[in-house]
Amino acid sequence: MLSDCNYSKVRLLHDLSRVAWYVEKHAKKDAHTAGHVLCHKMCEEIQADLEKHVEKLRLAIEGLSREGKFR
Repeated sequence: MLSDCNYSKVRLLHDLSRVAWYVEKHAKKDAHTAGHVLCHKMCEEIQADLEKHVEKLRLAIEGLSREGKFR
């Protein structure tokens, strides 16, 4: 069983990854199709931010795992 903090990291990684995927596969395309340039730009910014945070979480989990502290 994971500690609450480590569970939260995994849960955030999972949920943020799903949102980033949705933005990439649907939201950006929908904004582009509708001709909403500003919405498309906003979606690109949101996706970049999400991917940055996903990577931070992944590195935190990986680091704790290497140290044997991911429980």
